[in-house]
Amino acid sequence: MKIQESDQFKVGGRRATYVLIICSLLYAIAYADWQVMAVVLQPMKVALGLTDAQIGSLNTAYFLGIILCTLPAAHLIDVWSRKKIIGLMAFIFSIFTVATAFVGGLTSLLVVRFGVGVGEAGLPPGGTALISASYPPEKRGAKLGIFNAFITVGIIVGVILGGFLSANYGGWQTPFYCFGVPGVILGILAFFMQDYKLQKADGSAVVHESFLTNMKQLLKIPTLRWLYVAVGMYCALQISVGTWFPALLMRTYNVKEDVAGLVMGVVTILGLLGPIGGGILADRWMKKRGGGGRMQLAALSIAMAVVFLLLVLLAVFDVTNKNLMIFCAIMMPLHSICSGMAFPAAAATSQDVVPAKLKGLAWGVGILACFILGGAWGPLVVGGISDAYGGGYKGLALGFAVAGLFGLLASFLFFKTSRHVAGDMKKAQDVG
Repeated sequence: MKIQESDQFKVGGRRATYVLIICSLLYAIAYADWQVMAVVLQPMKVALGLTDAQIGSLNTAYFLGIILCTLPAAHLIDVWSRKKIIGLMAFIFSIFTVATAFVGGLTSLLVVRFGVGVGEAGLPPGGTALISASYPPEKRGAKLGIFNAFITVGIIVGVILGGFLSANYGGWQTPFYCFGVPGVILGILAFFMQDYKLQKADGSAVVHESFLTNMKQLLKIPTLRWLYVAVGMYCALQISVGTWFPALLMRTYNVKEDVAGLVMGVVTILGLLGPIGGGILADRWMKKRGGGGRMQLAALSIAMAVVFLLLVLLAVFDVTNKNLMIFCAIMMPLHSICSGMAFPAAAATSQDVVPAKLKGLAWGVGILACFILGGAWGPLVVGGISDAYGGGYKGLALGFAVAGLFGLLASFLFFKTSRHVAGDMKKAQDVG
């Protein structure tokens, strides 16, 4: 079977560019809606009288929404429509983002953050599948690198603009009012993207198999079994650091959320080099080293990210030492760059080893693995460790160090993944 190219769907060209732009901007808005929680976390905690563990549970609720809805959304992406799922999901996460500003207790916050997660569940698999199909395979890593770079753009918007609005215009609720509208507009524009249909070699339409049959087929692929566990451990590190780093700055240096958001934003801007450069390098490593090249790059980059994170944490041993603070300030962008390099390589690999009819579900399971195997509980673990050690900056630093262990495990698992890619790519090409 193959993707049908027609007047409505073209590989490359303006239609492909439109797909990349809309999906990337939606990715940015989705991550702004999520990441703004990190920069308003401290004032929200104080205003609502919550503990670190309770604040951490809000991210767990968000990820639970993604966990429960990613696979159904990914299945619909493959059997129904990528652009329609992306558009509908954009409406959902935008509405619940605005609703976050209207709640005042832990229970209601858990409900609305769960709703944001539900809405964002379809965007990563839908965007990954549609972008991958819109460009030739040899450019897949680079284009997905751009797509995933907008995660970083969203984080920048979330922490800088979110922190500024929170500190200067009405408190922690204000950013949630402002970030909901762009998602609705982009959701409408998503319905005008190109979409593809599948056909067999003889030109007849593809009959889609059941969800369970497709899942069984995916889990028979060795590359994906290793990859899914690897991205889970990777997210345990990355999401924990992204969630708690602004709070670590506030507690360590006694700054407000706008300053912490600005620092986080600068680090994240520099971190844009990660997914963009990682996507380009992933394509080159694959060309030079064979099918496993992308995963070898991911293994190396995440190991380096852990090393840089541990060097950042040296600052907690002497917060008055300016030279140490400058050194650690340099290490944090390096961590961000190396951490971001792994994700486009993982996404592209998930598309390389499956037939066209499973592209959405393949990365949908990957996103599920990101959260259920790491992202959903990583921030909660770090918050729990912090509470156990008094809730100060040293407790948070210890939590970060524990998260680093999961990053090292991810590096090992990415390397194991690399050993299976070439064989699984050949099998996928034989299926069509």
